[in-house]
Amino acid sequence: MKLKYLLAASVVSLSVGATFAEPVAAQQITSGIEGRVINETGAGIGGASVVITDTRTGQTSPLVTDNDGSFRASSLVPGGPYSVTATAPGYEGQTVEQTFLTVSGATQFTFELTQSAMENTIVVTGARASVQQLAVGPGTAFGEATLEAFPSLSRDVRDIIRLDPRVSLERDNEVDRISCLGGNDRSNTFTVDGIVQADVFGLNGTPFAARNSLPLPYDVIRETSVEFAPFDVEYSDFTGCLVNVVTKSGQNQFHGSAFYNYYDDSLLADTIIDGDGVEQPLSSGSEERWGATLGGPIIPDRLFFYAGYEETKLGDANDTGPADGDFVNRVDGITQAQFDRFAQIAQNVYGQDIGGYPRTLDESSVRYFGRIDAYINDDHRLEATYQHLDETNIEPDFGGDNLTGLNSFEDEGTKSDYYSVRLYSNWSERVSTEVRLSRSEVGDVQGPVGFGEAQSDNPTVRLAVGTRNQTGVDSDGNPIYEYGVLSTGPGIFRSANQLDTTVNQAKFQMNIDAGDHLFKLGAELNDLEVFNLFAINATGTLYFSNLDDFENGVLSQGFAFFPDAEEIFTGEAYGADINATPSGDINEAAALFERQIYSFYAQDEWQATPQLSVTAGLRVQLYDGDAPRYNPAFAQRIGFSNSVPFSSLDPVLLPR
Repeated sequence: MKLKYLLAASVVSLSVGATFAEPVAAQQITSGIEGRVINETGAGIGGASVVITDTRTGQTSPLVTDNDGSFRASSLVPGGPYSVTATAPGYEGQTVEQTFLTVSGATQFTFELTQSAMENTIVVTGARASVQQLAVGPGTAFGEATLEAFPSLSRDVRDIIRLDPRVSLERDNEVDRISCLGGNDRSNTFTVDGIVQADVFGLNGTPFAARNSLPLPYDVIRETSVEFAPFDVEYSDFTGCLVNVVTKSGQNQFHGSAFYNYYDDSLLADTIIDGDGVEQPLSSGSEERWGATLGGPIIPDRLFFYAGYEETKLGDANDTGPADGDFVNRVDGITQAQFDRFAQIAQNVYGQDIGGYPRTLDESSVRYFGRIDAYINDDHRLEATYQHLDETNIEPDFGGDNLTGLNSFEDEGTKSDYYSVRLYSNWSERVSTEVRLSRSEVGDVQGPVGFGEAQSDNPTVRLAVGTRNQTGVDSDGNPIYEYGVLSTGPGIFRSANQLDTTVNQAKFQMNIDAGDHLFKLGAELNDLEVFNLFAINATGTLYFSNLDDFENGVLSQGFAFFPDAEEIFTGEAYGADINATPSGDINEAAALFERQIYSFYAQDEWQATPQLSVTAGLRVQLYDGDAPRYNPAFAQRIGFSNSVPFSSLDPVLLPR
């Protein structure tokens, strides 16, 4: 079997002054402390004691230095403050306090101890202990201080990461798309506590699985980073950048926060001047956001909780409407009187409540998050998180010459649940392991506000009526007409639309500290299940040439397929059309499949000299999963079968 190769990044890294440089890693959610204990001549002090204390929880990590005085602690909770103490018999000890860790890499200390008969311990500054932040690879981390001080009106990590000049936000269809180093936003990915929460299907403009919102409360974020080219073997499946989020955890002191933001259009201008120099009324709706967090001990020093809640209620202006309404964008082929008559007939004759015509469109979200941290003992730590999002965004679902009532507008949003468990274990001073298990369940919402899709219990037929209005005369005195369409029921592209994805992930990693060599061995499983239903005009459409025919139940008699507004008004449209499956169950049209990615990796980080670190590794990815149902017409037309399973993909080798 032919193998594919990909050179992921440089395999040699230089780290001036760094003893054990830890690479920036895309899914890195913990941090580390490392360094050396030396005497006044610069020689390493073997057997020295180093104690790392997380002052938030009282947890300690006792270490003993190697023969050359080196030490290393990994899988530490980011943030702080930490205190680090180095002592040795016959020497005066040193303590550095108020040390804060980031996910960008380990923090390195060099303690130079002086001989003393007293063997007391003094508090020294970080400068005296030669504290350095180690990072290999381009990337930027933003900690709690930045997150709390930055004035993010949208309360979104996209506001934060654009502080890095390599990141730009491109506004498109009311969504801020992330471009890293000028690349396409679909080449990026997004993780929370190591769980991939990216748009796995590729429909969204956000980097998230969510259509509109950050999928967790903003105030539960401890740190976020943006990584551009991490070469550690743990990471794959993106070519742009990765936005990595680590959440807060509880500590021995109770702490929390609360906020409330509000504004409405009374705080803005009442009118604007349009492109023709005409003053137009302006309505921007309102914006309301509130939330709270709380964290603290369940059992001091051992069991902690952290929880957060955030809710938003936004109102966007609807700036498109009938020709004689106060709208910035006007549909010249439809008047308010025609719309009102259409609504009355739809209700009285066909029993459809179109919902009126909105001036503002609601956008809302509810997000909550919970986390438990259990320090089983000094060597084993368990983390468990749950995250939920329920969002909605009402948008028009029609073209420039088509108007509908509110119940035919598109309700676009996401409902998602994320579950994660992580176990960190130190089996000795040399060997540690990490186990991650997670599950994500994401439902994509794209249906009409008030009508039933084809897969619902009460499907609603679409009704389309032609209109015409004279807007002037030409140079010969002939009337100039504009045509429009009034419709109700599901939008033609929202009549059968559902996307559900479930991702199960498992990861095991072992770290072996062999002095100058740090070995990393790991295996991962990523299992994706997809249900994708999309059918156009699945509830069917009845066409009427004008409002009189609509009231009298007289269908169009033409033969135009997907008719435009003029064809509907002139009677050229079909009387009725529909897209249906042979059985009548529209779910038969859905794509339902599953795929698995099995990953195995090994890496050696070798500290060749105090100034040179060499990293070499290999990641192997194997694919398995379903094949599409065999289509004989495809095979006859193209010359080969469409029923090709994921297992037919060649293994991918990713050397580092």
